[in-house]
Amino acid sequence: MPIDCEICGSARATVKASVDSVALNVCAPCSSTGKIIEQPRPAARQPVLQYIAPESGETVTENFGKIISSARQQMGLKQEELANRLSEKLPVIQAAEQGKRLDLGLARKLEKFLKIKLIEAE
Repeated sequence: MPIDCEICGSARATVKASVDSVALNVCAPCSSTGKIIEQPRPAARQPVLQYIAPESGETVTENFGKIISSARQQMGLKQEELANRLSEKLPVIQAAEQGKRLDLGLARKLEKFLKIKLIEAE
């Protein structure tokens, strides 16, 4: 079973790359957003729904994608506009809104800018 790119989701993942210190299976175009590690091994796709900061016990809420998307739309912003205002790449915002991945640093930026709650204490 082919693995979809964990950044754009629209292409087949052909390489493993480190993006923001997270190893992801990505397509060739998205591999330029990080450092190429290796060719991916055929395996079942394991979706990453949240990240945990072990030292703080904080987690990103399970439905973070819907919360982000709704808040962005209420502000009348396109994904690209939100990415530009936060100095982030569009695929990072798209992945967050699709509920694929969101690190605590970006979650904090989104909370502050969109005035939403994304981080929970365990």
